[in-house]
Amino acid sequence: MRISLLLSFFVLSSCYSPKTDVEEDKYPEIPEFPNFSDKTVVLEKVMELPLSQKSNCSYLVKDNYLFVYNSPGMDSYENSTNRLFIITEGKPVIFEHWGSRPNINNLAFMDDAGNIYANNRKYLAPDFHYKKILPFYDANDITKKYEPLFHVGESEKDSVLFKKIDEEQAVLQKNILAKGDQILMIADAVNDEIPDQAIYGGNYLFNPGHKNAYFVSYNLLQELKAKDSAVEKDPIYAQLRPKIKLSPRENSFSPEIRKEYRDTVTFKIKDKIVSGNQWFSTGNHFVASFGYHPVYMYYYDVKLGNKTVSTKEDQTRIIVSDPIKTKTGKYFPVSNMKEGKFQIYYLRK
Repeated sequence: MRISLLLSFFVLSSCYSPKTDVEEDKYPEIPEFPNFSDKTVVLEKVMELPLSQKSNCSYLVKDNYLFVYNSPGMDSYENSTNRLFIITEGKPVIFEHWGSRPNINNLAFMDDAGNIYANNRKYLAPDFHYKKILPFYDANDITKKYEPLFHVGESEKDSVLFKKIDEEQAVLQKNILAKGDQILMIADAVNDEIPDQAIYGGNYLFNPGHKNAYFVSYNLLQELKAKDSAVEKDPIYAQLRPKIKLSPRENSFSPEIRKEYRDTVTFKIKDKIVSGNQWFSTGNHFVASFGYHPVYMYYYDVKLGNKTVSTKEDQTRIIVSDPIKTKTGKYFPVSNMKEGKFQIYYLRK
């Protein structure tokens, strides 16, 4: 027993990482980000969210605009707020938030005319100051309308209700499909081509770019009576498929900034020190590794036009991501652990 305890202690101690000595600041004269050694270089904070929402943000960059869409994602049970920031030249021209979420997915994209969509909202180009709330049609909404009348546990009594639901769904489907001349399927990480059948979770925008645009659930693009939602060669979908166009992927908001808009050369590390320790647990199924791991303060030379300035970043308090390039300036996404905030700063060219 004693031997096994000693062996266990030896294995645990061999996998444990002790704290690394914290070092003195090598360059106390260099200010911390968002400040720089040249006081004429000034960053402006343009938006701020709880740090927990950073992973729920998606982005789109077009010309001098930065679009940021924040949906609750996995936190929706705690936070049902959707937010949209439309930013140009370091100023939020639009900041909207809304609590109720429609049945469509948390999508955001731009159409060919430059209009921005977020959930069921359409913001009109070129300045996005005007918006429209778009209808969303779903066959299940008719079922929900009659749910209070159902006889729970006695479905045989509801045959008349089921018949009425079927009739109303058929009328809705006929009317909705008759009004659609064009259909835009919104591309996402999973759907990058037009499938052979309407798919669950697909986002279909009818008459994109027109005043009478509206969203349609996948269930209205297929036979309502089909027993299998993935019926091959569905006759209704087969008729609609030639009208369907896939939205360009570059017009969809993305959790990652696309490569062409990331600035990976502005910050050049010239030195670093250990500024603290954080507890991490890593390893695989066979060998565990846990303990304290060093966190660093980085010292940067920052290339801004024809001059180079300095700043430093203590990652126990703040982490700066690669800047985002637009035509008029750069945006710096920041994880501010000290304040518990996700922030974006702007630097004009």
